[in-house]
Amino acid sequence: MSGAHDLRTRADAVLELHERGDIEAALARATELAADAAAADVDDLVVRESLFAARFEVALLLTELGDLTGAAEAYRAAASTPTDLSDPDQRHEIAMVMLNRGICLATDGDHAAAIDVYDEVVARFGAADDVVTRDQVVRARVNRAASLLAADRAPEALADADRLAAALDSADALESEQLAIARRIRAEALRAIERWREGSARA
Repeated sequence: MSGAHDLRTRADAVLELHERGDIEAALARATELAADAAAADVDDLVVRESLFAARFEVALLLTELGDLTGAAEAYRAAASTPTDLSDPDQRHEIAMVMLNRGICLATDGDHAAAIDVYDEVVARFGAADDVVTRDQVVRARVNRAASLLAADRAPEALADADRLAAALDSADALESEQLAIARRIRAEALRAIERWREGSARA
C-alpha cells in the first residue's frame, strides 16, 4: 500500500508527463495511481487529493485520445471520490467533473444520460453560495437546454431557455456568456417548433 507522500509525488509525475505530451505514459501512470490511491487510507486528505487528481487526469487524457465513453466513466469515478462538500474548493471540483461528464456524454450523442447528469449537478449544487460552483450550475442548466434541443425535445428546450433568459444577468461577467448561449438555444428551439408545425400542417 502506497503512503500519502508517495501518492502525491506520483501525481506530480503524471502531471509532468501530461505537460510534456506523453499521453500514453501519463494515462498508464494515472490509471495505476488511481488504483493504488483507492486502496489506500482515503480518510487521509492527501490520499483523497491524489485519488481525485489521478481520476481527473485519466478523464482528461482519455478525452484527448478521443475516448469520450471512457472519459465519461472516468469523470464519474472522479465525482465519486470521497469529498467534503462544505469546502468550496472540493465542492466546485466535484461539480466541474460532473459537468465534464455530461459534456462527454452529450458530445458522444447520449443526450438522455447527459441531461440526467446536468439535473444531478443542479440538484446537488444549486444552492451553493460560492461563485465558481454557481458558475458550474449555470453551465449545467444551459447545457441541459442544449441537450434537450439535440434530443428533439424543442418545447422543453424552449422552456428551459426562457427560464434561463429570465434568471441570468447580462451585466454579470460569468453569466453574460451563458445568457447569450441560452438565447441562441431559444431561437433554435423556436425554429425547430415552427418546422414541426409546418410539417404537421402539410401532413
